[in-house]
Amino acid sequence: MTTKNELNKKISTIMKTDVYTVSEEATLKEVLEVLVKYKTSGLPIVNKDNKVVGFISDGDIMKFIAKQNPRIIDMTSFITVWYDTDSFEQKLHDLMGLNVMELATTKLVYVESDYDIDEAAKVLGEKKIKKCPVLENGKLVGVISRSEILRYALSSYLEKEATKAE
Repeated sequence: MTTKNELNKKISTIMKTDVYTVSEEATLKEVLEVLVKYKTSGLPIVNKDNKVVGFISDGDIMKFIAKQNPRIIDMTSFITVWYDTDSFEQKLHDLMGLNVMELATTKLVYVESDYDIDEAAKVLGEKKIKKCPVLENGKLVGVISRSEILRYALSSYLEKEATKAE
């Protein structure tokens, strides 16, 4: 008989360990090249000591290139309406030369490698993020995503059900 916690393993057993990163010195052009080449939605950003200093996601980039709603700026009695007049092409051009840290999330959300899978799921769910770095003693050792947790959950469930049927 399976106990309640038998399937809830440590995150280190399902995390991806082949982590793609970018340097804090990288341009957004370099970031986009890595995102496209490795078909990933986000990357940890590391400094020269290989410590995680931020995270850049496709969502951060989409916010930059997306059409913006008009903004009203009130400078005490002088009201200005700012309209987004840059073309998509201009935004892409401007994006390519930016340093990654200009768009990156620097308030780091991460999990430790010894977290249980349900603890990591809680972090991803509460923070409404798809993926986050996995650290061990402050060092990057992997990444975990919602999709990896869901794949594990489904395969574990199906395996358990198949064993019951035998």
